[in-house]
Amino acid sequence: MTARGAATMSGLAAAFLVTLLLAADVPAALELPARDLALRLLPRRPARATAIVAIDERSVRAVGPWPWPRATLARLVDRAADAGARAAIVDILLTEARPGDELLARAMKRLPSIAVCVLAERGQWLVPAPAFDSSAIVAHGNFELDRDGILRRFASTKQDRSRAFAAVSFEAASFIRVTAVPVGRSVAPAFRTAPRDVPVVSAVDVLRDPNASRSLRGKLVFIGPTALGLGDRVLTPVSARLAPDTGVSVHAAATESILRNEDVRALPPLAGGAFAGIVAGTIVGVRRRARGVRVIVAGAFLLAILGGGYALLASTGIAVPSVTLMLALLVAAGGAEATRMASRLRQSREAAARLETNLGYASAAPGDEVGLRLEEIATRLAERRAQELESQRVLAHELKTPLASMRSLTQLLGGFELSDAERRRVTSLLEAEAGKLQLMVSGLLDLERLALRNFDSASAVTDLGTLAAARVELLRASADRPVAVDAPPGIRVRGDAILLERIIDNLVTNAMKYTPPRTPVHVAVERRDGIALLAVEDRGRGIPTSERARVFQRFARGSTAAGTEGLGLGLALVAEVARWHRGEVAVEDAQGGGARFVVTLPLIEDER
Repeated sequence: MTARGAATMSGLAAAFLVTLLLAADVPAALELPARDLALRLLPRRPARATAIVAIDERSVRAVGPWPWPRATLARLVDRAADAGARAAIVDILLTEARPGDELLARAMKRLPSIAVCVLAERGQWLVPAPAFDSSAIVAHGNFELDRDGILRRFASTKQDRSRAFAAVSFEAASFIRVTAVPVGRSVAPAFRTAPRDVPVVSAVDVLRDPNASRSLRGKLVFIGPTALGLGDRVLTPVSARLAPDTGVSVHAAATESILRNEDVRALPPLAGGAFAGIVAGTIVGVRRRARGVRVIVAGAFLLAILGGGYALLASTGIAVPSVTLMLALLVAAGGAEATRMASRLRQSREAAARLETNLGYASAAPGDEVGLRLEEIATRLAERRAQELESQRVLAHELKTPLASMRSLTQLLGGFELSDAERRRVTSLLEAEAGKLQLMVSGLLDLERLALRNFDSASAVTDLGTLAAARVELLRASADRPVAVDAPPGIRVRGDAILLERIIDNLVTNAMKYTPPRTPVHVAVERRDGIALLAVEDRGRGIPTSERARVFQRFARGSTAAGTEGLGLGLALVAEVARWHRGEVAVEDAQGGGARFVVTLPLIEDER
């Protein structure tokens, strides 16, 4: 397939898959928290149209226990009317007829008013008592919580047989400007005015101090309980430090969003799929040798996803599925890198085949130095080819397991009705398999990149003892068992400090897996016979002699590794990094039981 054809196919596949996932709302568990973060980062707006008369703890202590007499509530509404409030929204259930209803109804007739109704859990409506039928508009105050318990949306209308109730926020907004209420739609306020930003006046101040009501002039006044234990409290995307906001403040903040036409709408799945297709097609279409260009292109797309998504949300309220698109970018970049690696392997095989064809397998004649050299090259190429074929076979086998698991879990999500708990469990398993696949690909890329680095230009003089001591000190901070180190300074080698740290990390982490709790892992660096020696000992079950060479191969795991997490790439990386440093690694029995991994590296000349 040509490069253009591969780019086209990759783009179409990405577009189809992302469109399907977005249409099925599969990535919601990842997208919603990311969207919440973006909403919290948007510039806040002050409340202009709303105010709250709060029945708070101070008011309850001063006026009396809840519920208050209807006559007291009537005085609150009268004070709002006297102050010139635009409307009164009584966020209190008035379902039962009580003494003083006529006083409250008369007060609510003095200005446009709303009385709240709610749909109870058993499907029955709790509506205001008949005394309020002619004095207030009835609006529903129900919240729609997502699976994670956060309020991001509410129903614009709810139906009670022959009667429809608009949401409190829509009815309140209609007192300031004519607002078309969409029927049966789920509306997601942007909450640019956070619930905590709506101005609040304590109810006791309104009742006892006429001057306290002056700030209510021209406002939509929401009257409701905020004292702890009274009324409802919900988390919103902009709640401060995961502290729930009061229901009355959420209604007021949602009204501010509606008045500014600031609601959040998801990017249509087709648009998200089209962008993912462009990303994948462009990344794959970059010339295989132009790795720097591919990195620049990938970085540009990443900035477009993050920066453009934020700007689009701020200006239009459209939420870009940034996590899904970044995953598509990651998969496309990984696929392009894998394709490049496969191309290099194919070129190596073709070169080996040509050399074999030219040379054959006939032994060189005695004394034929050129023939012997060519025979040696042919032998090495044949061995390299065999290793590549084996690596491909093992890679294909290892990739089958996480890919098959992800496919089964995806089918389970899409083909069955799952409870919230089951869906969370399946989503968690899917994320774990995807993480395992990402770690596997990352490990393989590290191994392949190592072969392309030039030792002479990439290495420098490094103090192995100092490096090991510093690295172990960092590892101790996160270790659940002691790590003993004997690494005197002054043992210098030539190498790459970051790669040498990878050797130490992998060996120490590996030792921790197999060492019993509260049993120390031992790390030592010493000088011996012109070499630098790094040794890491554990107190596990050891490694049988028959398996000691194989544990350094890719995806290989010893028989004593059963029951422990791992991909079988850590020791392979140690071995290849050691060889790149002109050294080697071996494993032997440790004194007292367990395994002792020994890395030997050449000392620099003045250390010998």
